[in-house]
Amino acid sequence: MQTKPLTQEILAHAKEAHDYVIRMRRDFHKHPETGFTEIRTSGVIAEELKRLGLHVQTDIAKTGVVGSLYVDGASSTVAFRADMDALPILEENNLEFKSQNEGISHACGHDANMAMLLGAARLMVQLKDKLKRQVKFIFQPCEEQHPGGAKVMVEQGVLHGVDEIYGLHIEPNIPSGTFGVRDGATMAATDRIAITLIGKGGHASTPHLCVDPIVTAAEVILAIQTIISRKVNPLSPCVVSLCQISGGTTFNVIPDKVKIIGTVRTLAKELRYKMPILLEETVRGITSLNNATYQFEYFKGHPPLYNPRPQADFIQNKIIELFGSKSVEHIDPKMGGEDFSYYLEKIKGAYVFLGSGNLEKGASQPLHSSRFLLDEDVLSMGPALFTYIACSP
Repeated sequence: MQTKPLTQEILAHAKEAHDYVIRMRRDFHKHPETGFTEIRTSGVIAEELKRLGLHVQTDIAKTGVVGSLYVDGASSTVAFRADMDALPILEENNLEFKSQNEGISHACGHDANMAMLLGAARLMVQLKDKLKRQVKFIFQPCEEQHPGGAKVMVEQGVLHGVDEIYGLHIEPNIPSGTFGVRDGATMAATDRIAITLIGKGGHASTPHLCVDPIVTAAEVILAIQTIISRKVNPLSPCVVSLCQISGGTTFNVIPDKVKIIGTVRTLAKELRYKMPILLEETVRGITSLNNATYQFEYFKGHPPLYNPRPQADFIQNKIIELFGSKSVEHIDPKMGGEDFSYYLEKIKGAYVFLGSGNLEKGASQPLHSSRFLLDEDVLSMGPALFTYIACSP
């Protein structure tokens, strides 16, 4: 356990850096860029890291940036990661630093994630004599899409020489200033399905001469939901959401085809393997009864995110030592996905959430909302936590 004066010193430096973190967050917020197009964003980050005297690598996974801080005598390396991309969402907030890029906004808080990691780099340079580990600061492109930036960065060797990695994400569903921590299955696999139902088109007045793919699609959509309620263990979280359906051209013609697109979210690897089988069995049975045929495609996205117990306990203890026992909330797993899972498949680490929800400040909208806001008062906490981890052997 670290001595109390160290925690006080870290918190004091984090408080001094708070205005810097806010300034960087607002700059990123004003100039959002979507996945693999974060050219301005990565340029700003690289310049900030160079100004701090770090060794900087650019053009990793197209727009990724890695800063390295070398510490004399350190025998291990810890990495911290922030995601850089924004979403194709028109911002509806009226802020002085509102998005200047039409139809794009940091509606997922990645602007804050980046700013906090830059703040952590600044703190660690100031407290370099207290660090116990070498440090890598990973700024990753394209978290919001698949295949995203994490997989590419891993393939390009960003984890070479790294022993542990930690990530932090803003979360408005957690009260401001509270960290959400969980060990084990924490976030879901993000798979996609595409089902094409093929019938026989014709005039709407003679359905008996047709094979109607729209009626077949209705049956398929309803039957798929019974997979969750009747074929999956109710103690195994699973979500199948069919979010897009297309077919037909006018009111009086039965079409030849209907396409259904959706997503499958699972936490358990065994269930993830089983879901394509259960889904296709259902589609096959219904199309057969309706004299239709089908095409079934299953696309695997990010794997589930698992926090190993030792690392989850470690980061929880660091949070408590810095901010007190009331600063941690044990959270349920989330059925959203996160490509940080690719890092945790390779090395030890943990991914946690920093609550930014504050009703009094109007920061209550969910992530990916066009009106998403966050409580900027929490932005000194991320840099303090990362710095304390780097000061811990």
